[in-house]
Amino acid sequence: MMERLKSNIEKWFVATKETFRSFRQNRDLLAFLLFLILSTGLWFLNALRKEYTTTITYPVKYEEFPDDFILLGKPQNKLQLKIKSLGYSILPYHLGKILDPEPLDVSSFRRIKNGNKYGAYLSTKDLLNDFSDKLSNGVELMEIYPDTLFVFFEKKEKRKVPVMFDAKLSFEQQFYQSGLISLKPDSVEISGPASLVDSIGFVRTEYTSYVGLKDSLLRNVALEKIHNVELHPNRVVVNIPVEAFTEKSLTVPVDQLNIPDSLTLKSFPGDIHITFTVAASRFNDIKASDFSAVVDFNQSEGMRLPDRLKIKLLEKPEGVKNVTYSPLFVECLFEKSKKK
Repeated sequence: MMERLKSNIEKWFVATKETFRSFRQNRDLLAFLLFLILSTGLWFLNALRKEYTTTITYPVKYEEFPDDFILLGKPQNKLQLKIKSLGYSILPYHLGKILDPEPLDVSSFRRIKNGNKYGAYLSTKDLLNDFSDKLSNGVELMEIYPDTLFVFFEKKEKRKVPVMFDAKLSFEQQFYQSGLISLKPDSVEISGPASLVDSIGFVRTEYTSYVGLKDSLLRNVALEKIHNVELHPNRVVVNIPVEAFTEKSLTVPVDQLNIPDSLTLKSFPGDIHITFTVAASRFNDIKASDFSAVVDFNQSEGMRLPDRLKIKLLEKPEGVKNVTYSPLFVECLFEKSKKK
């Protein structure tokens, strides 16, 4: 490989030498090329002294939009300027001269309205003086195209919508969420085209994943952006209460539902053993009366009196987790009620 590279370099040197030798041997050709270059340069300089009319592109940007309206579409951001000047003054514009966008004050445009649609327009003749001052000395601005600029709006609508927290949470072992997640503020103002604003029922926070939580979390999170809709504010403070959980057991009596008046029920056992996990700070607050365990006679099937009924847990306190209980059924002994 190196030998081939070395051979190619040697061939290139030989070819270059031969080319220069050829030029030295043919001095007439060399002289002709020099005169051609010189004459071309003189012709070019002479051409630049002449006056020309041409068209250049000039960028514009729009500012000072009315606060209660939102821009529809994309207004024209480039104007065509017909200019006249000597060649050397015009040449830089055709060679990529950097032009700063000219700011246009939309609040000074003339307003128009057609039904529910709004807009504004400006005659570019009104810009002749401003753009003339932006051009190089000696450059005459003759016309601006198009002759009119249009900007179209839609009236803004505002309303408040709730914020939804969007995240995946995972906790260290024996740690859990110990209360409701709070958002401040819990609702934000949205503003934009009525067609969009009316269709939005809520806004989400940007999706985040929180892993290995073992302490309460307080974060300032951004709201998910919605195209053409403004959010005020665009961030909320999220509070996720996290606490160590511990196991607790209680004995809860089993109540009876829908037992016919003609019968009395003796159930065995008369209570159940409930085990659950609860935040350490609430350990002493949870009582047996916070739970409700029942057997329901209406759940029995067939005409015969049931030998056993399934226990249902109707109520449990908020915030407890991993609730289990035993037994799942009670044995039933029915007796006829004594008439008074």
